[in-house]
Amino acid sequence: MPDDRALGILETRGMASLVQATDVMLKAVDVTVRGRHGIGSGWVTVVVEGEVASVQTAIDIGSREALRHSELITARVIPRPSYESIELMPHWHTVRPDHVAGPSALGILETRGLVPLIQGTDAMVKAAPVDIEGWAYIGGGLVHSVVRGDVASVKEAVKAGGRTAEASGELYARLVIPAPSEGLGPLLPPVGDAETAPESALGVLETTGYVSVITSSDAMVKAADVELVRLSIASGGRVDAIVRGDLDAVQSAIEAGELAARNVCELNGSCVISRPAPEMAACFAVGPGQTAQDIPSGDAMGLIETRSTIGLVKAVDQMLKSAEVRYEGRYRAGYFLTASIIRGEVGAVGQALRVGAVEAEKYGELVAAELIPYPFPAVETCLAQA
Repeated sequence: MPDDRALGILETRGMASLVQATDVMLKAVDVTVRGRHGIGSGWVTVVVEGEVASVQTAIDIGSREALRHSELITARVIPRPSYESIELMPHWHTVRPDHVAGPSALGILETRGLVPLIQGTDAMVKAAPVDIEGWAYIGGGLVHSVVRGDVASVKEAVKAGGRTAEASGELYARLVIPAPSEGLGPLLPPVGDAETAPESALGVLETTGYVSVITSSDAMVKAADVELVRLSIASGGRVDAIVRGDLDAVQSAIEAGELAARNVCELNGSCVISRPAPEMAACFAVGPGQTAQDIPSGDAMGLIETRSTIGLVKAVDQMLKSAEVRYEGRYRAGYFLTASIIRGEVGAVGQALRVGAVEAEKYGELVAAELIPYPFPAVETCLAQA
């Protein structure tokens, strides 16, 4: 990097505040976004590059903007950084040159939890002629969606989405940028899949922990004729399941899932959308296809979840030593929650889970342990999506 160049680092809590601050920086001076990175707990970082004086001015301006929203975490300028010190930084590979933010207005809806975001996004596209750009998790339970359109439409959409999200959960932030800088592209989520989703009701269930959502999903698809279309590990320990089908079936499935979630761990929220907007359904409720390794095995499934990797490793080690079971994988749900799946004959899996639970409790780390004797195939094929 030339001697007259510098990197500026700005970190905020929440994506709306980061986008707002970055837009102001890009409009004020000649700097370029080099990437962004999220480290968890809702903290997100943007890195800009330019001449030393320009970067210093940009960071000063961006800091003031973030402070105005009480969301500034930190801000730093690194003059003349060495290439060796920055080449492995996680933000370095996030830049997408083809992803530009302009020229239409941009609206962001940010919530804590996917349930209010899905309901709020559905309200946005029903309230005004806007397009969904995409959605993404941030950390700390925060998620956001982005819409585009003319200024008046985006304002109306974000206003309606905010009202709906606030009524169904926690609205964290909303933002409208009438004329966004093209350089904001690296901060925006990937453009959603344009595939048209089937016309059917949608049900969303959000729990704390991976064990809880798998158990709840299994209960839902066994209780009613619904399709499990997506399992998503969110952030802040939250995991989501989305089902679709006839309205009565979806309502019955969500009721069964809520009961199962409460029995295992913690239910964060749920909703049923009787007539989801096609654009919203296509964005949130279209999961990746099944692959060869996702073919259901038919064996019993054992799930154990702890609040640390150490507790989980010790538990899994003892489980594999105590019974004829096989280890299938580890899933991190965030907020220190980590889960593992074992497979085998019902009796062996049950024995292994009892041993694993005792071992995890020695460290005070057991969150949940659950046996599913006959897992529904739809749940098994969605495991890789989580």
